[in-house]
This record gives sequence, structure tokens and C-alpha cells, in this order.
Amino acid sequence: MNQNNPAIFNVVPKELFNRELAKEIEKYLNRKEIIAIKGPRQSGKTTLMQMLYTKISKSKRSHFMTFEKMSDLEVFESDIESFKKLYVDKNEVLFIDEFQYAKEGGKKLKYLYDTSNCKFIISGSSSLELASQTGKYLVGRVFSFLLLPLSFGEYLGVKDQGLSSLVSDYRGFLLSFLSGRTKEVPLSNLRSNSLVKNVADNLDEYLVYGGYPAVAGTGDFDIKKSVLRNVVDTYISRDIKELLQMSTDGELLELSRFLGLQLGQVVSYDELSNVSGLTGKQVKNHLRVLKETYVIDLVAPFFRNKRVELVKNPKVYFYDNGLRNSIVNNFSDLKVRSDKGGLYENFIFSSLKKSLPSLGVKFWRTKSQAEVDYILERGNSLLPIEVKSVSKKLPAPGKSFYSFVSKYKPEYGIIVTSDVYGTKDIDGTKVYYVPAFYF
Repeated sequence: MNQNNPAIFNVVPKELFNRELAKEIEKYLNRKEIIAIKGPRQSGKTTLMQMLYTKISKSKRSHFMTFEKMSDLEVFESDIESFKKLYVDKNEVLFIDEFQYAKEGGKKLKYLYDTSNCKFIISGSSSLELASQTGKYLVGRVFSFLLLPLSFGEYLGVKDQGLSSLVSDYRGFLLSFLSGRTKEVPLSNLRSNSLVKNVADNLDEYLVYGGYPAVAGTGDFDIKKSVLRNVVDTYISRDIKELLQMSTDGELLELSRFLGLQLGQVVSYDELSNVSGLTGKQVKNHLRVLKETYVIDLVAPFFRNKRVELVKNPKVYFYDNGLRNSIVNNFSDLKVRSDKGGLYENFIFSSLKKSLPSLGVKFWRTKSQAEVDYILERGNSLLPIEVKSVSKKLPAPGKSFYSFVSKYKPEYGIIVTSDVYGTKDIDGTKVYYVPAFYF
């Protein structure tokens, strides 16, 4: 049964985004444990919560609230027994958006969890904030899920449902292969040059503007830029600054811009310290917060031989291309960009993190500068992935790719292309050429 609900439901977006994470969360809806949805601001957590509420409230007594509403937050913080009688005891499921605003939230939620039969679904804007609230009190009582900006598959679903369904069929096979569940990748299912061009054009736009829902939901490029600049201004300059307890956001923005310009490159802590004016310890702390708030991620090197392979310094990538491009103030068309290769590489990284979050993703680099973009560790097997942004032909693998194959003898490898596919045998390794848009 449905209860009267807060005014927040007057602002449900007209165009609801189909999120892949919803299917995963639905597996846990009939369990007692708390569901916590975390992720960066404006990634769609509230919309996903509303979608789940709409579905669940048809069969279970449910209530939706947000701790941005000060009156509800005040009752939770100062009078937990009244909160329990008003919202918990009367419902089977309680949704709490922006849970991170509550003081001692984890301790109070543990009490409610232990003394009721209510199912709790909460959201929070970063792992740092949400972890500080749930912490030790909810160990064994919570399942956490990460919601990032739209994947390209989700983005394409907003733009063209029919085209999205065609791509998703093949993408399912690819993800199964990447995760090690299957041994073969079928040939591309898009035979039409016009369909391939349509998908590739959508990918070009995605590589520049990224997957924040408010960005994907508009065709106005000026609005896209404004939304992304607002994310930078509010999320990095204000929210993350407060997490770091900084007196100014200048160092953080300068560090973020430098990281954006060093996309996919190995991090030098000394160089970051020099350019930002921060000490080495501060640099590492800032990187940690940028990572925990889902602005960047740091990819560790894969190695077996410490004498000849890089073992320590990570490479930096952004979770969203649009946010990165806003930080460096470059929204130029993909075809004229000098960083086109870096944007493709960053896209493949973020796609792997969104679609296969439990898979180990590393890079390989020797001290003589041989490098492979990504190494997926799948149990006892390795899968090297090289990203090539050239179009219309099968690109030749680089010498570094040959070097890795010769050294580690993987059964399979992948060369990511702009829009072509095929296969090639390299020293006993079967290499698949896969268009980037299938990721």
C-alpha cells in the first residue's frame, strides 16, 4: 500500500533512466539487510531510489524521505523513538535519501534495524561520508552498491532505445567474456554502416560530455557544459573541499586540472607536489579523497618481476569524461582533439569499473617504457587490453603488446578500436578487435 509521500515526488524526472544497477539491487530487496546506495553527487541516486520506491510501494507499505528536509533530519537526530513510531513501525520499507547528513546515523540506524522488521534503503554521496555514518555499527547489516554516472549502454538507452537494444545484445557477450565466464567473443552484430556510424557518433558525444544524467537528458550543448561546470563548482570546490577541511579550494582545483591533463599517465607524487604547492603527504591525502568521492581512480601496475617492471606508481583516470573535460575546460569536438586517445582510454577504464566493478584492472609497464593499457586479472588467467582510436581498419598491435604476449603467453587479448572488429593470432594468443562502443 502507498502512503502519502513528501513533496519531493513532484520533481521526479519525466524521463526515468534505466539503470543496470537496479536489477542487481532487486536481488536483495527481500532480505533483511540494509541497502546502501553510494556514489558521486548528481549520478542519479535519488532517481534510482524513487524508481525502486515506485515499484516496491505497490506491494509493501513504504515511505520515502530525504535528510535534506531539515524537519525529518531533526526528528531522527533528537528523538529516535518518535522517528521510529512515525516512520519505521508503520512501514515495511523506509527509503532515506542523503543519509550522510545525519549525525551518529550509523548508531541510530543500527538501533532501528535491531528493533524493527522494517527494510531500510539509504543513499549517500561518497564512500567517505557514508562510511563515517555506517562504520562499525552496521557491519554485517548492510549491502553497499556504487552508482556512477551513466555507462555508455545506459546513455545510448536515453538517446535511442532501439539502437541500445542492438548494442546491448553483443555487449552482454563481451562482458561475459571479459569476466571469464565464456571463452569466445562473437563477431559484431551490426553489419549496417549507417547503424555503426550512428552508434559511433553517439559515443563521440559521450566521450566529450560524459554520462551524468542531467547531461545525457538534454541535447543542448550549452546546457551540458553548464551542468558539468556546476558539478565542478559544487562538488569539487565546495563538498570535497569541506571533506578535506581546506581553507581554500585553489590547491584542489589545480591538482584536479593537472590530473586531467595527465590522463592515463603514471602519477609522479613529486611532480604533483610541485604543481599544486602541497606537501607529498597532502598530495596523497587529496588523491585519496578524490578517489573516495569518485572523481578519479588510481590503477596499480601489474608486475611479476620487480627488477624490470613498474611496481609502485599508479596511473590516474577519471570516472566520467565530461567531468574531466569540464575541469580542464575543453569541450572541443572529438575529431580535432589532441587528447582523443586519452579520452578513449579513460572511457574503457570507466566502462570496466561500471560494468565489472569486482574485476581486477591494472596496467603493465616496464622500466624500459614498454606499456599495455590494461591487464585484467581473471583468476589464474591474464587478459591484456590495448586501446587504439584509429578508424576504418584493423590497427597493428604495438610492440609493447607483442612484448607482453611473448612474456606472459595469455590465451586471449583485446585491441579496442574506434569502429571495426576482427581477430588475429599473435604468437599463439587469440586477439579480438572490438569496437569501443560495445564497452
